[in-house]
Amino acid sequence: MVAVTKKQLSNKGIYIDTVDHLMKTSKVVFEPPIRLTNTIIHSTGVIGCYTNLRGGVIRNVKSIGRFCNFAPGFTIGMGEHPLDYLSTHDFQYSETFGFGSWEEAKNFNTTVPKIESKPNPMIGNDVWLGANVTILKGVTIGDGAVIAAGAVVNKDVEPYAIVGGLPAKLIRYRFDKEIREKLLELKWWNYTLESLEGIQFNDIETAIAQLEERKEKGLLIERKKPRIKLINREIVKRQINTDDLSTDSEPAEKERVENNS
Repeated sequence: MVAVTKKQLSNKGIYIDTVDHLMKTSKVVFEPPIRLTNTIIHSTGVIGCYTNLRGGVIRNVKSIGRFCNFAPGFTIGMGEHPLDYLSTHDFQYSETFGFGSWEEAKNFNTTVPKIESKPNPMIGNDVWLGANVTILKGVTIGDGAVIAAGAVVNKDVEPYAIVGGLPAKLIRYRFDKEIREKLLELKWWNYTLESLEGIQFNDIETAIAQLEERKEKGLLIERKKPRIKLINREIVKRQINTDDLSTDSEPAEKERVENNS
C-alpha cells in the first residue's frame, strides 16, 4: 500500500499542511470538509465537518463534533503520570517507555501494572477553543461551549457554557436555559447548509423560530455525507456513513493510491 498524499486528501475535502502531521499509528475518521492547519494527530478519533483546527496536538480523542473552531496552541488528551509512585516517569510500568532500542531499557523488566487511563475526551458540536487551551483525558465538552484562551479543562463542560481559568471554571452561559434547551433539541449542526440558508443567525430567538418552522414543515435536510477513514496514512476503501462512528474495526482492504496523484 502507498501512503495517501496531501493532494488526495484535499480532493476529498480534508485540507492539511502535510500528511506527516498524521502519525503513522493514527486511525482517524474524517467527515469532510475539514481544515487542519499545523495540527498533529496521534490517535483514534472522529472529526466532524466544517471543523477548523488551527494548530495544536491531539494525543487522544474520541470525537470532535461539527462546526468547531480551535485556535492555535491547543492540546487534547495528553498522557497521564502517577503522582504517588516512586517516580512520575513511565519506565516503571511501560514495556518500552520510548526507549525500546536502547539495550539497558530493552532488558529492563517491571512487575508494576500500567496505570489505568481515563477515557479519551469527547468534544461536542459548535465548540470554540481559544488559544493555548489544554483538554485533559476523561473530559466531555458539551455542544456550543466556549473555552477561554489559556484554560486547562480537567472536568466536564456543560453545553453552551463559557469556561476559563486554571483549572477551568464556569464564567457564564451563552444563552438562558430555555434557549439552550431549544438549541440542544434542534441540533442545527445535523442539517445541510442549504437547509440553514436564510436563517437570521444574528438574532438567536428569530433563528430558533425559523428553525422550528422549517423542521415542522420538513424543510430541514439531515446531513448524510460519507466519512473517510484513514489508518496508518492509508484511506480505507469502504466508505463510512454518518451513523458509523466506530473506529474499532479495520476493514482488510484499503484504497490503492497512485504515486503521481
